[in-house]
Amino acid sequence: MRKSVVLASAGLIAVVAAMVSAPGPALSQTGRPVIASETDIPPNRYPMPVLPSQILNTPALLTDVLPPLRAEAERLLRDYDVQDPTIATNLRVGLASIALLQNRPEEAMRLVREQREAETKPQLRQIGQMGREAAAAGLGAPEADRCRATAQRMTDTLAGADPLVVRDEVLGRYGTIQMVSPAFHAGSAALALDSEARAQGSLGTLNALGLAFMRSETDFIPACRAEMIAVLRAWLDDPAHQPIDIWPVRRASGADLLDARPVVAAVWEGGYDTTLFAGQLAADPAEPLDDQDNDGNGIVDDWNGPTYDMYFRPTRAPMHTPSEVLARRLGLQYALEKGFHDLRYGDDTPEARFYAQRAREAEVDEQIADVRATSEWSGWVHGTWVASLIADGAPFVRLYTATSFPGDDHPDPIQIVEADIERWASTLPSVAARMRGAGVRIVNMSWGGSADGSAADLLRSGAETDPVRAAERGAVMHRIVREAVAAVIRDSPDILFIAAAGNTDQTEEGSRSTPQTLVYPNLLVVGGAGTSGNATAFSTYGAGVRLYALAEGNEVRAPGGQIMRASGTSFAAPTAVRAAAGMLAVNPDLSPAEVIEGLLATAHGEGAVTLPLLDEGAAVRWARARP
Repeated sequence: MRKSVVLASAGLIAVVAAMVSAPGPALSQTGRPVIASETDIPPNRYPMPVLPSQILNTPALLTDVLPPLRAEAERLLRDYDVQDPTIATNLRVGLASIALLQNRPEEAMRLVREQREAETKPQLRQIGQMGREAAAAGLGAPEADRCRATAQRMTDTLAGADPLVVRDEVLGRYGTIQMVSPAFHAGSAALALDSEARAQGSLGTLNALGLAFMRSETDFIPACRAEMIAVLRAWLDDPAHQPIDIWPVRRASGADLLDARPVVAAVWEGGYDTTLFAGQLAADPAEPLDDQDNDGNGIVDDWNGPTYDMYFRPTRAPMHTPSEVLARRLGLQYALEKGFHDLRYGDDTPEARFYAQRAREAEVDEQIADVRATSEWSGWVHGTWVASLIADGAPFVRLYTATSFPGDDHPDPIQIVEADIERWASTLPSVAARMRGAGVRIVNMSWGGSADGSAADLLRSGAETDPVRAAERGAVMHRIVREAVAAVIRDSPDILFIAAAGNTDQTEEGSRSTPQTLVYPNLLVVGGAGTSGNATAFSTYGAGVRLYALAEGNEVRAPGGQIMRASGTSFAAPTAVRAAAGMLAVNPDLSPAEVIEGLLATAHGEGAVTLPLLDEGAAVRWARARP
């Protein structure tokens, strides 16, 4: 799911507290201050005299950054009631990484055990932080036996795991271990952390812990890479560990969809490649092809729906224009991105081998250039991936474009402030009116925003320098977003809105995202499941997530038509949209509430899995039988 913009040498680095006054945090029943979100974390900052990507692989990280960082992370876990599970995870895993880097394997092992006990997802309870656990075992062995001990611990951990539960996770680890190198993680730091450090001159506690996470992998994985890969490959190739794919038999058949009528489904985000869907684009009667600006928005013949650029200006372009950085290297980027996803799913393709070799061998400057382009590319292709899951193999679907999305992912963050969000919100009533007028029946929303996310974006882009003020402004921005999105859903009762749950691995109440925590009879939130039907390790969950669909390794088409894989609840939601469209194609009289009823009534688990898993074929048959 997309997160809306509303997810060398170094001198002495010391932790400093922001010199601001702020209301004290709430206290738990234990009398300790509560950390329920990132805004509750004490606003300590770690000055960065050079960028994180430059300090990552230097001695200064170990000598100057880690000691105060360790003390602060330990203090937070000891003196605070950390109720946000993602923050608690980052603190424990960050501390385990520091323990490895400081040659304290027993402490690293203890933290890995604590984290596993705290996990809610079964795959993470079984093999969570397996790589750090293995590194700790190797660190505790004689140097000559280090890689053997590392591999043996991985073997032992996997021996106690259920293959149907953990296979998708094992595939992810298999890909990661082939990629990691000092230069690769310098690129990772450039993508995740350099923008904030460049804008603020410092990092917050959680992002600074990210440096420890990356450095621990670069120090321990390459040395024992061959042994670790051998263990994982042998496990994946074992006939007893082959996947059970529950999803193909759940697709609607041709007989289910006999005499299906056209259904208009809108893709609401940053746009998609409309050239891929000839014959499946919906026409908006508010803007017929007549060389006139019929709806008065300043754009002539935006006949497939209202489209705005990343600065909220009306445009005819159906998707955002790539920056010069991305445009210059599109061919290379396609190869890298396909290779990354192939590697992530164990597909031995030329692109996967190319990506793995480049990740291990390219120079730091090349790695940084790669990930800077990736940050934009992921947002640029996202809408096309979503549209392909809705329309491919569903000839009755007519796609409608609603390209009204605040900002986008660019190599350098775009500053989005309160006035920008207000201007975006002001476009939504007309967008909603046009969707209603065009007969849109379903809207896909594979994005979300939160107050914490808005605050982080203000700091990352340099639009704000003070963490407390950023939190206050982020809350204001999110309130504007929440009210505007709620109005669209509330004022369009005949349209079904389907939202991706998110990739937070916490409850929807904990993530506090919009639209995921809105409650309307025409809104359905969809979580992500893996090949065998278990909830993915990343999927947001909770009572508000009422349906689950495939979110691991979905086959999608990118702009231009290249077929590749993608993962995330972003791709569970459009799968449910396609199912809902099939229901309406055979029974157009169904209301949004009835479509939701049918999707949930026909959803069912598989084997030992009890989640409400989408059954597209059963849902379409339910709709056909409905009076």
